[in-house]
Amino acid sequence: MKTLFFAGLFLVALTATALAGTIRVDNGDSKTYKVELKCSGSSKTVEIRSSTTASYTFNSTAKECDIVGGDLSFPTKKLEDGQKWRIRNGKVSSY
Repeated sequence: MKTLFFAGLFLVALTATALAGTIRVDNGDSKTYKVELKCSGSSKTVEIRSSTTASYTFNSTAKECDIVGGDLSFPTKKLEDGQKWRIRNGKVSSY
C-alpha cells in the first residue's frame, strides 16, 4: 500500500515538472526576430526565423511565459500554450 502511494505521488510530481508550452508563429517578414521570455523563474530567448511558419516550445511548469523583452511588441504580456501569432511588417497579431 505504501509503495502504491509513493508511486502515485512520484507520477504527479513528474507530470507537474515536465510541462511545456508551444506556440505557432507565422513570420511573413524577411527579418529574424528575438523574443525574451521569463518562464517559471528561468530566462529564455526565442529566435523567430525569417519568412517561416514554425512551432516554438518553451518549458514552463505553468504552461505560460512572461514576455520581458525582444524585438517585437506583442498585444499581450504572456505567451500561453496553443497560441498562434502572425508577424507582418514588424507587427504581431493573433490568428
